[in-house]
Amino acid sequence: MQKLILTLLLGSLGISTVRAQDPQFSQFYANPLYHNPAFAGNSGSSRLILNYRNQWPALGTNYQTMAASFDTYLEADRGPVGLGWGVQAIYDQQANYWRTNTVNAILAPDVTLFHDSNRTWRLTGSAQVSFTSGRYNPAGLTFVDQFSANGLTSLTSSDPLSVAGISHNFLDFSTGALLESQPDERDQASFWIGSTLHHIGKSLRREDWVGQRFGAQFGIRFPMNLSVGEHGLGNEASRDKSITFTANYRQQGADRQLDAGLNATYSPLMIGVWYRNIPFRRYNQTSQRDALIGLLALQLERFMVQYSYDVTISSLSWASGGAHELTIWYGFDSLFSFSSRRGNAKRQRKCLNF
Repeated sequence: MQKLILTLLLGSLGISTVRAQDPQFSQFYANPLYHNPAFAGNSGSSRLILNYRNQWPALGTNYQTMAASFDTYLEADRGPVGLGWGVQAIYDQQANYWRTNTVNAILAPDVTLFHDSNRTWRLTGSAQVSFTSGRYNPAGLTFVDQFSANGLTSLTSSDPLSVAGISHNFLDFSTGALLESQPDERDQASFWIGSTLHHIGKSLRREDWVGQRFGAQFGIRFPMNLSVGEHGLGNEASRDKSITFTANYRQQGADRQLDAGLNATYSPLMIGVWYRNIPFRRYNQTSQRDALIGLLALQLERFMVQYSYDVTISSLSWASGGAHELTIWYGFDSLFSFSSRRGNAKRQRKCLNF
């Protein structure tokens, strides 16, 4: 177990050829600014998002990641151009030995490309600047020079990695783009496609501790004609009833992963099933399958809460304890298109995306 921990730390500190990996979220669609900064302002409303992930809790060396973000949208008085902007803070803890704090600032201008008889096409670009601070704490670790043929013989080590207080700080840049096709009527399908490049320029210098991360995202929403009971539940005309398929591909160094799945929404409830794997790909003779993910969510006019659990299907199996993830959204105005309040066209797109 300590060999695994030390390998991860070597990657984090850039002392080996191993590269550190950015944190991951199973609910990537519920943490949009982290995966693609072009989503900043996409709800058309001021929005606060909180995310928490606890990975591998049963191993005693679990990863815990927390993110808090705020974004909003500035609509142009005239013309096809608008501007989204946002900020995000991320805290990532790898066991008790390596902790990282990151702050992101995002600008995301969008332009309406054209509007035909029943559909609007928009293109959003984005620029993100980040500051990251990482700190290493070796408390609780033992090193090779503390052992002899008789086992552990020394309580101290002269290994450079045994020294506390090692830190790494850097400024970073990322960019993303998003193309959306949204119908005027909710009984038609909508879709979006996006791409991102994180840590621009970082991987060009061999001594850097983290490599570039490329991502591609896709989503398509199909409305459903469904009622529960003879008269349905509540106001059926304003209820969101849809199936959404979403996929998120990411690559960082030699690591590649794909999340794909379905969310079924009958507002205010949403359930989802997701699978994390690169089909037919093996890395170092190891399958890339990772997790099967179940999701349950409650969506209200200004509030959403989601919980998901990762069932580990890799070689770690059930011994890892999987991963728990919780997300809370709060909108300072209506977030979802089934709301009884009538908002602008930008705001009405939110639940179509995810």
